[in-house]
Amino acid sequence: MTDTTNQDSHVPAKTLDADAVRRVAEGKHADQSKLRRFLMDHRPAIGSFVVLVVMLGCFYFGNPEVFSQWNMYRAVLIGLPVVLFVVVPLVYVVTVGEIDLSFPSTIGMSGWVFALVVQAGFDPLIGIVAAAATGLFLGVCVGWLVVYANLSSLIATLGMNFMLRGLIQINTEGKSIALVTLPKSLAYQIFGGQYFGIPVQVLWALLFVVVCSLVYNRHRFGVHVHMVGDNPDAAQQMGINVKLVRLKAFALVGLGAAFAGVA
Repeated sequence: MTDTTNQDSHVPAKTLDADAVRRVAEGKHADQSKLRRFLMDHRPAIGSFVVLVVMLGCFYFGNPEVFSQWNMYRAVLIGLPVVLFVVVPLVYVVTVGEIDLSFPSTIGMSGWVFALVVQAGFDPLIGIVAAAATGLFLGVCVGWLVVYANLSSLIATLGMNFMLRGLIQINTEGKSIALVTLPKSLAYQIFGGQYFGIPVQVLWALLFVVVCSLVYNRHRFGVHVHMVGDNPDAAQQMGINVKLVRLKAFALVGLGAAFAGVA
């Protein structure tokens, strides 16, 4: 008789999907719920939002007559785009290891150019293009001083801020420019009107934030910005034009400041 031995049957190993492999690689448990992962990944943003809600609740219960009026929140929304148009591009500059303090005067210069174009009788859309070109040009100038002239970003941008402020004061003599016909234009209805009581400019500002966020986190330029900020020498060895990336970051701040000046 021939001895037969029982062979263990081969049990196929359980295959992990790509998401589970990624979570294990990141040190997260594979069966962790999606809600828990979302909360853990967005803790800073969620924490800030909770603090905001708590503050608004305290203000509301402290003085409900004031904080129950929509006009107060509308006033906040009108001023919010100026902050968003400036702060978001500054993230790029800070990431590459620089700082830009020239944006206040860039806002003023771009707004002044916009007012001059509209006052001369041109369409406000042309004024917006002129203001954007002005801000972009000033951003490139500041970036050139820092990147190619090797000046300190603190000194160069602060000096540019004082210089532009002086030019604005000299040319305007400290007087404002009244744009009486602007509210009647189509451009004002598109970029400065209101829909259901919500200022349109805040919607454009949110769109600007979304686009900048996608570029910062998912576009190749955003990857280059991160790499230049982490290790510029290694980024240069990998073929990234470090100086050009820094120059683009300053140009983006100038463009955002121009939008803030028009808003």
